Parts: sequence; C-alpha cells; structure tokens
Amino acid sequence: MWEVHYSLEAGNYLADNGELITDLFFALEALANSEGTPTVGDFQAVQSVVYWEVQGHVVVYRRLESRKIVRILVIKPD
Repeated sequence: MWEVHYSLEAGNYLADNGELITDLFFALEALANSEGTPTVGDFQAVQSVVYWEVQGHVVVYRRLESRKIVRILVIKPD
C-alpha cells in the first residue's frame, strides 16, 4: 500500500475547507490503494508529476514510485 503525504500548502487547503471538500479528500486518500494513479477524473502524467482534475479542483502531485509515496503539492479550485 502507498502513502499519501501533503505539502504545507495542500494540507492547509484541506484543513481550511475540510467540510466542503470531503469527497476530494477521499479521492486523494484513495491514491494509496491505486499505486498513486487516479481512478476518477482526468489526469496527465509528465515524468513523475501528475496533473489531475477531480471534484472541481486541479491537484498537482509527485508520484515517488521507489518509496511508494504520493506527495500532494498543490490543490486549487477549478
């Protein structure tokens, strides 16, 4: 199973908007069960960086395959 880590910016966004974006949070956490690959929404991978449109947001994250970690860098409303 993979781990999902959050940058300070992404963690603050989730904390500030938690009740409004619970579905987004669960979609992000689901990356741990899908080897860091989105199962919903549109995404584009460029090397180890993934740009993902999901739940009305754009999420940018790094997929560290050797360590089995997804590092959420940025979450922005669409």
